[in-house]
Amino acid sequence: MGRATVRTALTYDFISEVIVAGIDGELAERFVASLEDPRVRNLHLDITDNQALRAAMRDVDVVLNSAGPFFRFGVPVLSAAIDEGKHYCDICDDWQPTLDMLALHERARQNQVKAVIGLGASPGIINLLCVKAAQTLDQVDTLVSAWKLSGAINDDDGFTPLPATGHVDAAAVHLMHCLSEKIRVLRQGRFIDTDPLEHSTIEFPGLGNLDVWSLGHPEAVTLIRRFPQLQNCYNGMLGIDDIVADLRQVASAVAMKHLSVDDAARLLAGEGGREARQARLAEKDRTEVPGALAFAAGYRNGQPATAGAYINHRPAGGMATITGIPHALFLPLLQGDNIKDIGVFAPEQVIDPDTFFELLAPFCGPQGAGLTLVTA
Repeated sequence: MGRATVRTALTYDFISEVIVAGIDGELAERFVASLEDPRVRNLHLDITDNQALRAAMRDVDVVLNSAGPFFRFGVPVLSAAIDEGKHYCDICDDWQPTLDMLALHERARQNQVKAVIGLGASPGIINLLCVKAAQTLDQVDTLVSAWKLSGAINDDDGFTPLPATGHVDAAAVHLMHCLSEKIRVLRQGRFIDTDPLEHSTIEFPGLGNLDVWSLGHPEAVTLIRRFPQLQNCYNGMLGIDDIVADLRQVASAVAMKHLSVDDAARLLAGEGGREARQARLAEKDRTEVPGALAFAAGYRNGQPATAGAYINHRPAGGMATITGIPHALFLPLLQGDNIKDIGVFAPEQVIDPDTFFELLAPFCGPQGAGLTLVTA
């Protein structure tokens, strides 16, 4: 995802330098060499070394944080950026650190820092789809953001490390963390902490009934900041009916301390495991259902109404590009003064969705992103 962010950043002429900082120095060096762009260089950095982290930030204008899992690394990296007075954006997809980072708002204001938390695919694109769907209603009571686990794979960009002893995939760690702990959702106007993988059905305009299985994600706790009247809000996965039992079994082992989060992630993403899971998901995949969508319910003209939003086309490259490209769009948004407020925000609080989707469109092929809004 970070590599997709770097490639996207380098498409903008106003960028004078990009520093690729990471703990795998050899990988970063090879990646930078492949770009053949004099504006980019690599830096070996252990982000758990706070002094080195802050020193690395001093000569830049913006920090783009792709280092996951964010329940470990989100807060300390943002804190360092605020202390150094640097604008910041990340792809945080864990709800707990999202709230902790949003709580740094006043500190960021004092240091004149603009920070956006979770500008990827989910959260990120999907938050702004929720805004578009909600805007078709006079009153919005419910917002559901949902995505296909079948789409959570990457095309090999030539720099993906081979599975190694002890290696753990950050995205898999995130998923197991989300599934093995209580999650926060908005229900009937109140935030509650409940179990993940709760089943619900939404009647999506034009697509009919869709099964959604809840997951702990930031959308559930941030969208109320844009829509204070919300009564219900949660995030979930689509099309996982055949593997729910397997996910629950592994998550239960983690919750009961029989398995660590990292070991569960290795099991989930290990050789053959991910491929077998994706094959099972593909067997019953509803191809007419987009990979990510937003659903809104409320009232229009005094009558109950629903609305949905999704993009028709996504960038080539899988989960890495659909997450990394939006992350880099923070740069033209910042450069164009489209983010006016100072402090720490979720995407839907400070980003105009129409401006965002215009910036995204060129990366989605000649057809553009193709935003679809449907109502009922």
